[in-house]
Amino acid sequence: MYFGMTVDDVCMPEFSSEEHLGRTLEMLAELGIRATFFVVPLAEGVPLGERPGYVALLKRALAEGHEVALHGLEHDRFEVGIPPDMVLMLPHEGPARERLARDRALIDESHTVPNIRKKLRQGRQILEDTLGVPMTGFRAPCLQTSDNLFTALAEEGFTYDSSFPLQEAGWDLINGRLDAVRRPITQARAAATRRHPNLASLPMTTDYTWYLTEERYAATRAMARQDVLDCRRERVPFVPLSHVSPIYQGDAGCGERLFRELVALARAEGAEFIPLAEIAAATVVE
Repeated sequence: MYFGMTVDDVCMPEFSSEEHLGRTLEMLAELGIRATFFVVPLAEGVPLGERPGYVALLKRALAEGHEVALHGLEHDRFEVGIPPDMVLMLPHEGPARERLARDRALIDESHTVPNIRKKLRQGRQILEDTLGVPMTGFRAPCLQTSDNLFTALAEEGFTYDSSFPLQEAGWDLINGRLDAVRRPITQARAAATRRHPNLASLPMTTDYTWYLTEERYAATRAMARQDVLDCRRERVPFVPLSHVSPIYQGDAGCGERLFRELVALARAEGAEFIPLAEIAAATVVE
Protein backbone atom coordinates (compact mmCIF):
# COMPACT_ATOMS: atom_id res chain seq x y z
CA MET A 1 0.00 0.00 0.00
CA TYR A 2 1.21 3.48 -0.85
CA PHE A 3 0.83 6.24 1.76
CA GLY A 4 0.87 9.64 0.06
CA MET A 5 0.97 12.30 2.77
CA THR A 6 -0.25 15.65 1.41
CA VAL A 7 -0.09 19.15 2.88
CA ASP A 8 -2.30 21.86 1.37
CA ASP A 9 -2.43 25.66 1.42
CA VAL A 10 1.32 26.30 1.70
CA CYS A 11 1.73 30.13 1.72
CA MET A 12 -1.92 30.87 2.58
CA PRO A 13 -1.68 33.16 5.63
CA GLU A 14 -4.89 31.95 7.25
CA PHE A 15 -3.92 28.28 7.16
CA SER A 16 -0.14 28.31 6.86
CA SER A 17 2.90 29.76 8.59
CA GLU A 18 6.61 29.32 8.07
CA GLU A 19 6.92 28.09 11.65
CA HIS A 20 4.36 25.33 11.14
CA LEU A 21 5.80 24.34 7.76
CA GLY A 22 9.21 23.95 9.34
CA ARG A 23 7.70 21.96 12.18
CA THR A 24 6.03 19.64 9.69
CA LEU A 25 9.32 19.07 7.87
CA GLU A 26 10.94 18.14 11.18
CA MET A 27 8.16 15.67 11.99
CA LEU A 28 8.32 14.06 8.56
CA ALA A 29 12.09 13.72 8.80
CA GLU A 30 11.76 12.10 12.21
CA LEU A 31 9.19 9.63 10.88
CA GLY A 32 11.05 8.91 7.65
CA ILE A 33 8.21 10.07 5.39
CA ARG A 34 8.37 11.85 2.04
CA ALA A 35 5.29 13.93 1.28
CA THR A 36 3.67 16.22 -1.29
CA PHE A 37 3.25 19.93 -0.53
CA PHE A 38 0.54 21.71 -2.53
CA VAL A 39 1.60 25.36 -2.82
CA VAL A 40 -0.48 28.45 -3.62
CA PRO A 41 1.83 30.41 -5.98
CA LEU A 42 0.10 33.79 -5.74
CA ALA A 43 -1.42 33.84 -2.24
CA GLU A 44 -2.98 37.23 -1.50
CA GLY A 45 -1.44 38.51 -4.73
CA VAL A 46 2.14 37.93 -3.56
CA PRO A 47 4.24 35.61 -5.78
CA LEU A 48 6.08 32.81 -4.03
CA GLY A 49 9.40 34.34 -5.10
CA GLU A 50 8.71 37.33 -2.82
CA ARG A 51 8.36 35.08 0.22
CA PRO A 52 12.00 34.18 1.00
CA GLY A 53 11.18 32.20 4.13
CA TYR A 54 8.82 29.90 2.28
CA VAL A 55 11.22 29.60 -0.65
CA ALA A 56 13.97 28.41 1.69
CA LEU A 57 11.67 25.91 3.39
CA LEU A 58 10.37 24.52 0.09
CA LYS A 59 13.88 24.18 -1.31
CA ARG A 60 14.76 22.31 1.85
CA ALA A 61 11.70 20.09 1.34
CA LEU A 62 12.82 19.30 -2.21
CA ALA A 63 16.35 18.52 -1.03
CA GLU A 64 14.89 16.10 1.52
CA GLY A 65 12.98 14.19 -1.16
CA HIS A 66 9.55 15.75 -0.84
CA GLU A 67 7.45 16.93 -3.78
CA VAL A 68 6.04 20.38 -4.49
CA ALA A 69 2.86 20.56 -6.58
CA LEU A 70 0.36 23.19 -7.73
CA HIS A 71 -2.63 24.24 -5.61
CA GLY A 72 -4.45 26.64 -7.87
CA LEU A 73 -3.26 30.16 -8.57
CA GLU A 74 -4.56 32.46 -5.82
CA HIS A 75 -6.77 29.94 -4.01
CA ASP A 76 -9.91 31.71 -5.09
CA ARG A 77 -12.89 29.56 -4.18
CA PHE A 78 -14.06 29.33 -7.80
CA GLU A 79 -10.86 29.48 -9.89
CA VAL A 80 -11.35 26.25 -11.82
CA GLY A 81 -14.67 24.85 -10.61
CA ILE A 82 -17.23 24.64 -7.82
CA PRO A 83 -16.35 23.22 -4.38
CA PRO A 84 -18.56 20.39 -3.07
CA ASP A 85 -21.31 21.24 -0.59
CA MET A 86 -19.44 19.63 2.32
CA VAL A 87 -16.64 22.18 1.87
CA LEU A 88 -18.94 25.14 1.28
CA MET A 89 -20.74 24.27 4.53
CA LEU A 90 -17.61 24.85 6.63
CA PRO A 91 -18.20 27.81 8.98
CA HIS A 92 -15.57 30.05 7.38
CA GLU A 93 -17.02 29.58 3.87
CA GLY A 94 -20.02 31.88 4.38
CA PRO A 95 -18.77 34.51 1.88
CA ALA A 96 -18.20 31.80 -0.74
CA ARG A 97 -21.75 30.48 -0.27
CA GLU A 98 -23.12 33.99 -0.73
CA ARG A 99 -21.02 34.60 -3.82
CA LEU A 100 -22.11 31.33 -5.41
CA ALA A 101 -25.79 32.05 -4.74
CA ARG A 102 -25.42 35.49 -6.27
CA ASP A 103 -23.13 34.81 -9.25
CA ARG A 104 -23.49 31.10 -10.14
CA ALA A 105 -24.08 31.68 -13.86
CA LEU A 106 -21.07 33.97 -14.24
CA ILE A 107 -18.88 31.58 -12.27
CA ASP A 108 -19.90 28.63 -14.44
CA GLU A 109 -19.27 30.62 -17.62
CA SER A 110 -15.71 31.43 -16.49
CA HIS A 111 -14.67 27.76 -16.37
CA THR A 112 -13.67 27.40 -20.01
CA VAL A 113 -10.67 25.31 -21.00
CA PRO A 114 -8.66 28.38 -22.16
CA ASN A 115 -9.37 30.27 -18.93
CA ILE A 116 -8.38 27.32 -16.76
CA ARG A 117 -5.26 26.62 -18.82
CA LYS A 118 -4.16 30.25 -18.42
CA LYS A 119 -4.41 30.01 -14.63
CA LEU A 120 -2.65 26.65 -14.51
CA ARG A 121 0.16 27.96 -16.70
CA GLN A 122 0.61 31.12 -14.65
CA GLY A 123 0.68 29.27 -11.34
CA ARG A 124 3.05 26.59 -12.57
CA GLN A 125 5.40 29.19 -14.05
CA ILE A 126 5.69 31.00 -10.72
CA LEU A 127 6.55 27.78 -8.90
CA GLU A 128 8.96 26.48 -11.53
CA ASP A 129 10.78 29.80 -11.90
CA THR A 130 11.15 30.09 -8.12
CA LEU A 131 12.03 26.51 -7.21
CA GLY A 132 13.69 25.27 -10.39
CA VAL A 133 11.80 21.99 -10.63
CA PRO A 134 8.91 20.92 -12.90
CA MET A 135 5.36 20.87 -11.53
CA THR A 136 3.52 17.71 -12.58
CA GLY A 137 0.76 17.39 -9.97
CA PHE A 138 -2.35 19.40 -9.13
CA ARG A 139 -4.94 19.67 -6.40
CA ALA A 140 -7.75 22.16 -6.77
CA PRO A 141 -8.36 24.74 -4.02
CA CYS A 142 -11.28 23.73 -1.79
CA LEU A 143 -11.72 20.54 -3.88
CA GLN A 144 -13.41 22.56 -6.63
CA THR A 145 -13.91 20.81 -9.96
CA SER A 146 -15.54 21.43 -13.33
CA ASP A 147 -15.95 19.41 -16.49
CA ASN A 148 -13.22 21.40 -18.23
CA LEU A 149 -10.63 21.21 -15.46
CA PHE A 150 -9.34 17.77 -16.36
CA THR A 151 -9.08 18.55 -20.06
CA ALA A 152 -7.12 21.67 -19.20
CA LEU A 153 -4.79 19.73 -16.86
CA ALA A 154 -4.08 17.10 -19.50
CA GLU A 155 -3.51 19.70 -22.22
CA GLU A 156 -1.06 21.53 -19.95
CA GLY A 157 0.92 18.33 -19.43
CA PHE A 158 0.12 17.58 -15.79
CA THR A 159 0.49 13.90 -14.98
CA TYR A 160 -1.92 13.55 -12.05
CA ASP A 161 -4.80 15.22 -10.24
CA SER A 162 -5.69 14.79 -6.56
CA SER A 163 -8.85 16.88 -6.21
CA PHE A 164 -11.47 14.25 -5.36
CA PRO A 165 -12.18 12.95 -1.84
CA LEU A 166 -13.02 9.35 -1.02
CA GLN A 167 -14.16 9.89 2.58
CA GLU A 168 -16.72 12.66 2.51
CA ALA A 169 -17.79 11.77 6.05
CA GLY A 170 -14.57 13.35 7.28
CA TRP A 171 -16.05 16.77 6.54
CA ASP A 172 -19.21 15.76 8.41
CA LEU A 173 -17.03 15.25 11.48
CA ILE A 174 -15.31 18.58 10.91
CA ASN A 175 -18.75 20.20 10.72
CA GLY A 176 -19.60 18.71 14.13
CA ARG A 177 -21.70 15.71 13.09
CA LEU A 178 -20.17 13.06 15.34
CA ASP A 179 -22.64 10.44 14.08
CA ALA A 180 -21.29 10.74 10.53
CA VAL A 181 -21.54 7.51 8.55
CA ARG A 182 -18.22 6.46 7.04
CA ARG A 183 -18.23 5.47 3.36
CA PRO A 184 -16.29 2.30 2.51
CA ILE A 185 -13.34 2.98 0.19
CA THR A 186 -13.30 0.70 -2.84
CA GLN A 187 -11.27 0.30 -6.00
CA ALA A 188 -14.40 1.08 -8.03
CA ARG A 189 -14.98 4.39 -6.25
CA ALA A 190 -11.35 5.38 -6.67
CA ALA A 191 -11.39 4.47 -10.37
CA ALA A 192 -14.51 6.58 -10.92
CA THR A 193 -12.55 9.73 -10.07
CA ARG A 194 -10.40 9.43 -13.20
CA ARG A 195 -11.85 11.89 -15.72
CA HIS A 196 -9.24 11.97 -18.51
CA PRO A 197 -7.31 9.08 -20.09
CA ASN A 198 -4.03 11.00 -20.00
CA LEU A 199 -4.34 12.12 -16.39
CA ALA A 200 -3.85 9.82 -13.41
CA SER A 201 -6.22 10.33 -10.50
CA LEU A 202 -4.95 9.99 -6.93
CA PRO A 203 -8.01 10.80 -4.82
CA MET A 204 -7.50 11.83 -1.22
CA THR A 205 -9.29 10.26 1.70
CA THR A 206 -10.08 13.23 3.99
CA ASP A 207 -8.53 15.73 6.39
CA TYR A 208 -8.21 13.94 9.72
CA THR A 209 -6.23 16.69 11.47
CA TRP A 210 -8.22 19.87 10.70
CA TYR A 211 -8.29 21.78 14.02
CA LEU A 212 -8.80 18.43 15.68
CA THR A 213 -10.49 18.46 19.09
CA GLU A 214 -10.65 15.93 21.90
CA GLU A 215 -14.39 15.70 21.25
CA ARG A 216 -13.83 14.53 17.66
CA TYR A 217 -10.68 12.54 18.32
CA ALA A 218 -12.09 9.06 18.91
CA ALA A 219 -14.52 9.19 15.97
CA THR A 220 -11.85 10.61 13.65
CA ARG A 221 -9.28 8.00 14.71
CA ALA A 222 -11.78 5.17 14.12
CA MET A 223 -12.60 6.52 10.66
CA ALA A 224 -8.94 6.97 9.75
CA ARG A 225 -8.02 3.49 10.93
CA GLN A 226 -10.73 1.86 8.82
CA ASP A 227 -9.83 4.01 5.82
CA VAL A 228 -6.24 2.73 6.03
CA LEU A 229 -7.46 -0.86 6.17
CA ASP A 230 -9.86 -0.31 3.25
CA CYS A 231 -7.08 1.18 1.13
CA ARG A 232 -4.77 -1.74 1.88
CA ARG A 233 -7.44 -4.30 1.04
CA GLU A 234 -8.60 -2.51 -2.13
CA ARG A 235 -5.06 -1.62 -3.28
CA VAL A 236 -5.94 2.06 -3.35
CA PRO A 237 -3.26 4.59 -2.34
CA PHE A 238 -3.97 6.10 1.08
CA VAL A 239 -3.77 9.86 0.53
CA PRO A 240 -4.61 11.83 3.68
CA LEU A 241 -5.19 15.55 3.34
CA SER A 242 -3.82 18.05 5.86
CA HIS A 243 -3.15 21.76 6.06
CA VAL A 244 0.04 23.40 7.27
CA SER A 245 -1.18 25.11 10.44
CA PRO A 246 -4.47 23.41 11.41
CA ILE A 247 -2.51 20.24 12.31
CA TYR A 248 -1.19 22.15 15.32
CA GLN A 249 -4.04 24.55 16.09
CA GLY A 250 -6.77 22.26 17.39
CA ASP A 251 -6.83 21.01 20.97
CA ALA A 252 -3.30 20.65 22.32
CA GLY A 253 -1.42 17.93 20.47
CA CYS A 254 -4.47 16.26 18.90
CA GLY A 255 -3.59 16.72 15.23
CA GLU A 256 0.02 15.64 15.49
CA ARG A 257 -0.85 12.76 17.82
CA LEU A 258 -3.43 11.36 15.40
CA PHE A 259 -1.07 11.70 12.45
CA ARG A 260 1.60 9.77 14.29
CA GLU A 261 -0.93 7.04 15.12
CA LEU A 262 -1.92 6.84 11.45
CA VAL A 263 1.69 6.49 10.38
CA ALA A 264 2.28 3.71 12.91
CA LEU A 265 -0.82 1.82 11.72
CA ALA A 266 0.05 2.20 8.05
CA ARG A 267 3.64 1.15 8.70
CA ALA A 268 2.39 -1.98 10.46
CA GLU A 269 0.32 -2.69 7.34
CA GLY A 270 3.42 -2.48 5.14
CA ALA A 271 2.85 0.99 3.67
CA GLU A 272 5.43 2.74 1.51
CA PHE A 273 5.57 6.49 2.23
CA ILE A 274 6.31 8.37 -1.01
CA PRO A 275 5.16 11.56 -2.80
CA LEU A 276 2.18 11.49 -5.14
CA ALA A 277 4.24 11.92 -8.32
CA GLU A 278 6.04 8.66 -7.54
CA ILE A 279 2.75 6.92 -6.74
CA ALA A 280 1.31 8.13 -10.05
CA ALA A 281 4.35 6.78 -11.89
CA ALA A 282 4.10 3.42 -10.13
CA THR A 283 0.40 2.78 -10.37
CA VAL A 284 -2.67 4.22 -12.10
CA VAL A 285 -6.14 3.65 -10.70
CA GLU A 286 -7.94 2.07 -13.63
